[in-house]
Amino acid sequence: MSMEGYKSLFDTLYPSLCLFANKYLNDMDTSEDMVQEVFIKIWEQKIQYVNFNATKSFLYTSVRNRCLDYLKSKYHRSVIQSPDIDFDQMVTEEFFHTQLTIIDTYSQLETAIKQLPNKCEQVIRLSLKAYTNKEIAEELSISKNTVKSQKRIAYDKLRHSLGSLLNIF
Repeated sequence: MSMEGYKSLFDTLYPSLCLFANKYLNDMDTSEDMVQEVFIKIWEQKIQYVNFNATKSFLYTSVRNRCLDYLKSKYHRSVIQSPDIDFDQMVTEEFFHTQLTIIDTYSQLETAIKQLPNKCEQVIRLSLKAYTNKEIAEELSISKNTVKSQKRIAYDKLRHSLGSLLNIF
């Protein structure tokens, strides 16, 4: 893999992989460390991949395994000792696929929201934070009617971008 290919892969998947790792570790700093370690290992071993989906699958599996190894480690058991961690649940394929689906869905939604016109994006982000139309209007110094029309535009564009994924929300 070329340096440009590696950088593109990193830029594309790093944020989602960190969120995914955090589902296991509940510590974003450590999650970022785990993901960086996986990318470094791939770079050092000069691992080659045929296509993006195979690479993505390999990275998610590698991050999961790295997180589980961390959780099993002597350091984690003796220093952190988190009684709220259900390790038996975390090692299941069901947990892995559930978290992968959540992060992948979030990533698709985030990408679609970033493609909205600026005002639509601002309105939708506040709406997702449970702001009322009135609160959004006050926050952005626009009228309630403008909020409604921006939401309508945003939903139309998101519906087009995300298709059936939007029904989840």
